[in-house]
Parts: sequence; C-alpha cells; structure tokens
Amino acid sequence: MILQFEKVKHQLGDNHFYYDFQTDSSITGIFGPSGAGKTTLFNLLSGLDTPQKGKIKLNFEPLVDIEQNLIKQAKKRSVGYVFQENYLFPHLSVKKNLLFSKPYIKHKNKYIPFDEIVNLLEIESILNKKPRLLSGGERQRVAIGRALLSQPRLLLLDEPFSNVDCSKRRQIISYLLRINNYFKIPMIIISHHLEDILKLTHKIVVIENGCSVASGNILNIIKNNEKPELIKSKKFQNTFNVNFDSYNELKNSYTVNFNQDTVLNITNHSKLLNEFIIKGSKIQLSLRPIDIALSLEKNEAISIQNQLKGTVKQIIKNKEGAFCIIDCGFDLFVEISQEIITNLYLHEKQEVYCLIKAHDFDVVHVFEYSETLKNEIGQNEVLEPIKS
Repeated sequence: MILQFEKVKHQLGDNHFYYDFQTDSSITGIFGPSGAGKTTLFNLLSGLDTPQKGKIKLNFEPLVDIEQNLIKQAKKRSVGYVFQENYLFPHLSVKKNLLFSKPYIKHKNKYIPFDEIVNLLEIESILNKKPRLLSGGERQRVAIGRALLSQPRLLLLDEPFSNVDCSKRRQIISYLLRINNYFKIPMIIISHHLEDILKLTHKIVVIENGCSVASGNILNIIKNNEKPELIKSKKFQNTFNVNFDSYNELKNSYTVNFNQDTVLNITNHSKLLNEFIIKGSKIQLSLRPIDIALSLEKNEAISIQNQLKGTVKQIIKNKEGAFCIIDCGFDLFVEISQEIITNLYLHEKQEVYCLIKAHDFDVVHVFEYSETLKNEIGQNEVLEPIKS
C-alpha cells in the first residue's frame, strides 16, 4: 500500500493542520500526543472531512485533489474505520453489529467471509450478546470485525488500545498481526503509546501541533537525529523476529535463533508459546532498552545466558537520558548512563556484549503453528510484520 498526503492543508476553527508525507508499509503507525491532529488526519483520509488544499492518494489513485476539484465520496473509498469509542449499536447483538455493513457490499473482488472473521477474532461465544455485556477487549474485536466485513482495502484504527488493560493490549496486537497476515489488508493505526506501535511496525508518521514532522522507518528517524527524543525510558521497544528451535520442559524455556551463530533462551510467560509451535516458526519478540546490560566480554560465570555480541554504532543523548545503538546483526537500542559510558569507555565501533535475562523478552506474536492449530485459527500464510 502506498499512501500519499501532498501539501494537505486543513482548518478547524482556530486549529490549522498540515500533512505532507508518504508511507508504503502494510502497517503504518501514526504517533503523537493527544490533540496533535492524528484523528483529523484519519477523518480527511476516510472522507469524513475535506481539506482546503492539497492531494490525498491511495495506491496512486486520487481520493482528494482540491486543485482539480476532485473529492471522492467516503462510501466509495473502501476505507474501514474503527473509531476510538468503537460505536457499536447497543440494541443489536454482536452478530447483527457485525453484519450491519453487509447490505452495502457490492461487487467486491476480494471477499472476507463472516465465519473467518469470527474464528480469527475468537468471538463465536459472544455472537448473541449485547455490547453492554462485553469487556473492553471484546468490544474492540467486534468493532474490528465489523470494519473488516465491510470489505475494505485499507483499515484505519483510532487508538485501538485506549480502552483495554495491558494484558488485552497484547492480545489485540496479536490479533491485528494475524489479520494483517491472513487477509493482507494494510492498516494505519493511531496511538500515543509508541511502545504499542513498535510491536506492530517500524514505519511511522509523527504528528505534532497539527503537522506531520517526520515519517519513515523509526530506526532511521532516530539514527538521523530527526527526532532523537522518540527514544524514551520504558516507552521504546526493540522489536525483532526469531526462529523457534526447541522447548525445554524441565526448565520451561524456549530456544530461538536469528541464525546458526545467535541463539537465545526465553522463559515461557506467554500464552502464545505452546507445544503446537513447530521448528522454524517465526516468533516476534520485543525488548525494552532498559532491560539490556552491557559488558566488554562474555561472562560464563553468571546466570544470564543470553549474551549477544555486537558493535556500538551510535551513542544518543536526549532529555530522557543516554542510549546507544548496538549492531548485533540487527539494531538493538540500549539504555545507558553516563557512568556506564565512562566506566566502559563506550565509543563507536567498540565491541560489546548485550546481556539479557530470559524472562525480559515479551512474545508479541507467533507466525506459524502446527497444522492442527493452523486449521483451528485459520492461519494459512506467514509474513513478517517488521521490516527495516
């Protein structure tokens, strides 16, 4: 998917907005503080509002071109919108909410079946319930399912994690990756929680004071010093894919690898890890920069088994503190202190070891299971969600 906002100007009362960016990712995150102009961008893209100037294109097809007096109607844009408040009809059952958009579906080349949505989102048991009887996570899944059943070519999600607790956030993130894999529908996701966005994608658009101020791969945005303040303590996530190797029942731990030379051990603290995983399956992990320690040499005399060898690429300082980027075959962001910089004489091109405890990894998603479980949840294809 290629989305283009070309010098788009808009005004709401005394608030002025300006968006000028392009994104080409299957999942794009729109990041910025509350009130920055993220939802306004969505309203312009979906057709709920119209800018005063500029062009909006989706896969090079003009949706808006003010100079040419071209404004495509919202219902003809095939854009699914999951609002922050969910907006389920309180008097209708879950099933009737899901089927609400069905009468408006006409001549779709790619059709998403009702049963596949129900199975993929695991909502069969609540089909006859009214929205008031649902949890926040269940309402969110129903709202996503209804948007998908409108057969969109693009799915917009406005703050999908705002009304759910931490454990449900993890579940919804995994559902979104599963949907993106299975139906190949590109997504644009608004959130003011950067750590949630980074579990879904590295491609972001940063919105501040009504303007798009940076876009592209967040790793490049930070490394190029466009927005170094995006790295924040406990708010940034290293996200990467590994391959499943084996399970140690005695230690209740899993062995995964990047390649033959780089092996990691992770403790089983996620419902996503189970006996159905087959060797070679892709698993997405996340890791906070604060949970990584540095050493100048490998240490066999400590209990931390995960010791990744890498090279210091860059040291970044901002008002949040100090961080360094370690090249371990992929970029790993590590939170450090001035004391560590001094004691280890940290500098670019220096070889170091990244020490990581097995239980500090967070399992975001598993991309392949055994055939038995695949048939149950409908996972037929495997794609990687994060590309640098």
